[in-house]
Amino acid sequence: MAKSKKSIVRSSKDVTNIIRTALRNNIELTNIADNKANTLLTLNALMVTFLLPLASANREFVLQSRLGIPLAIMIITSLITIFMATLVLKPGNFEVIRKEKMEQGKNFSPFFFGNIFTMQRSEYLPYMKQALTNADDIKEFMADDLFYTGKRLGQKMTTVRNAFNIFITGLGLSVISALVILLFF
Repeated sequence: MAKSKKSIVRSSKDVTNIIRTALRNNIELTNIADNKANTLLTLNALMVTFLLPLASANREFVLQSRLGIPLAIMIITSLITIFMATLVLKPGNFEVIRKEKMEQGKNFSPFFFGNIFTMQRSEYLPYMKQALTNADDIKEFMADDLFYTGKRLGQKMTTVRNAFNIFITGLGLSVISALVILLFF
């Protein structure tokens, strides 16, 4: 009997370590998504910063060579990509998760800053003390944190992928339209 109890404890520690490792991986992937969004944001902001003044200063040439359409496509694409990259970097609405748990009569994770940042210390410390008394609750809190981190990560990665697709499509359309105009008109 002592052996089976020990394996349950070991199993419980293994579960905790698995959840902790998955959380760490999700946080690293979130950083990667944020870095990709930052790269898109910077690249497209630089493109708009250089294209607008350049096109304005050489307006006669742009109009004569009919390059207004490719420039407009590139600028619009860059602005849309900047908007999408900004959405990736925008912090999530943390209070929704806490309110949802409270409405369901469930405890919320005291380990996730989004659940506790509005609490007073006098409210948080007893809540944390109570939360640490049950190992099953701790695992559930960790699993909840993993779930919500994963949901946000999925949203970020999807938006980054869409932003890249828009950027690549717009870049391609700009180049193709410029080549068509330069070669055939």
